[in-house]
Amino acid sequence: MEELTNTTINEIPIEEISVDENPVDANPVDENSADVSPVDENSWGLVLSGGGGKGAYQVGVWRALCELGWDTRIKAISGASVGALNAVLLSSVSEPRAEVIWKSITPLQFLDIDLPLQGDGIFSREGLTQLIQANLDLSRIKDNPVDLYADTSQLEEDGHYITRYYHLNEKNAMEIQQILLASSAIPIAYPSVMIDGRPQRDGGYTTPYPVKPLRDLGLKKILVVAISLTDFDPRFYPDLDFTVIKPSRDIGYLLDGTLDFSAKGAQFRMELGYYDALRTLRAYESGELGDPQYAKAHAINAETDYQQIQVEMRKQQLSQNVDEHKNKLDEILKKYGIKDLDL
Repeated sequence: MEELTNTTINEIPIEEISVDENPVDANPVDENSADVSPVDENSWGLVLSGGGGKGAYQVGVWRALCELGWDTRIKAISGASVGALNAVLLSSVSEPRAEVIWKSITPLQFLDIDLPLQGDGIFSREGLTQLIQANLDLSRIKDNPVDLYADTSQLEEDGHYITRYYHLNEKNAMEIQQILLASSAIPIAYPSVMIDGRPQRDGGYTTPYPVKPLRDLGLKKILVVAISLTDFDPRFYPDLDFTVIKPSRDIGYLLDGTLDFSAKGAQFRMELGYYDALRTLRAYESGELGDPQYAKAHAINAETDYQQIQVEMRKQQLSQNVDEHKNKLDEILKKYGIKDLDL
């Protein structure tokens, strides 16, 4: 496979990685990559960072984008790790379908220990592979009107990692699947994937915010959905106009975030992403985003939205509990031959 471009970075502990170590102009765009077509000034690029189970937040953001008509502004999506998976998912299925898929995920699908342990990972990738094959037709990516990019971290012979960017629209289905598995291979948790004879893993390990492919396309307006443990730093791209959407509440760290693939966790993060995106995009459209008073108003509205989310989730849980009890009662009545209970 040919990568779009490479960016070199030293191998350092994952908790110490930041955008500061990722130089913008480390290498020029590969001359063999697809021709860059003119970009309308109203077109936007979308960057989806990594974050494992926290990726459900990005699906909620996408719901807000669709509701406000911003999805039609997105010309290209570049994702790292779960952001790469969501880039393909959100551009391939309807927004409601994407939510259903996320809420259908079970922890065992992503956290099934692969015994005996082999290679450099603990958990099996079988669950993710089945999820991709059951819900996505990767052979149609080449016809997707949105340019899709994913990054991976490739281990070099000298022990250093380089970032590789892939233009997914130019790959076949099997290549895309391997790239997605590699980009989402969180260190230690999942085994690296061999591509072009080199081990590759989590794209967020070296470049959690893969902006470069979008910049190389000529896009000037970039929407960043930031769920990575590493904060987004726009200083390396002074020529670009960034709008950042990030969680207004804690969505977890490692065990209660990155490795949380519960339906309840996904539901909360999707709702939070939806409300955070609505506030941010509406403020952008009204010109309030840069206002000094915006941060205070944003915090107040975020708290109101959070309380609304909690109320809705409690109502859903109560309704689910009532349905479960009704089903148990029906089973008891059937057991004793009672067809109806006139109360």
